[in-house]
Amino acid sequence: MVEESETLVEDTTVIDGLTIGYCKYGNGPKLVLCICGAVGSYKKDWPLTLLKHFDPSLVTLICIDPPGYGVSRPPDRVQELNRCKKDAVFCLKLMEQLELTPFTVMGWSEGGRTAMHVAAQGGPKTVGKMILLASGSKVSKLGAAAFYGMRNTDHWLASARAPYLAHYSEDYLRKQWAGLCDVVQQVYEFCGGRFPCDYVLPQITVPSLIMNGGKDRFCADPKTCFLSVLKNARLVVARCFMENREA
Repeated sequence: MVEESETLVEDTTVIDGLTIGYCKYGNGPKLVLCICGAVGSYKKDWPLTLLKHFDPSLVTLICIDPPGYGVSRPPDRVQELNRCKKDAVFCLKLMEQLELTPFTVMGWSEGGRTAMHVAAQGGPKTVGKMILLASGSKVSKLGAAAFYGMRNTDHWLASARAPYLAHYSEDYLRKQWAGLCDVVQQVYEFCGGRFPCDYVLPQITVPSLIMNGGKDRFCADPKTCFLSVLKNARLVVARCFMENREA
């Protein structure tokens, strides 16, 4: 079912047997794929109130719900080590279906890890630029401890749960966040703190913009993670991300 406004179109498609939801904003020449964060959705992390800051005559923004998030259900998401790597396949196939290539990939938080896989799998002929917002390819001891401390969403402040509960049930948030924290702990304890996306960074040669908050507990040092590996990257420490609490 297609829902349409003056500048926003919401739709679903079938990719590899799964229903994948997405929205399209604008009809401009600059093509951008936007990927949501942990236990997110395009309606939560890329709402129209945000998209309206972009000139629809200049950009075409595609915001995807990865499998198990948002309207890309059922089934619910399975939180596991290679989830972002698998999501990248759906991202690339969606943009190919829509005939919107080459494009810039932009990922927020967990979506940044997916964006790294999209850039690596798609290559420079398909993905021309990469933007990572409050993302990390590694987890430090401090980050792992922060995740462990907030594993039980029943202990969160109501104001912290509210943005998620606007789109998901209490039970869904509880199960998904606990599963995500377990994956982070697995990465820290058994994978040397390196998510699978960290291993593909040397393959990415396109211009990359890294935007992180200076007090972000959940992301390892971006200078170590990205600037020492990516061949064509620029780092911006954004004041608006100073209190980032995503995964």
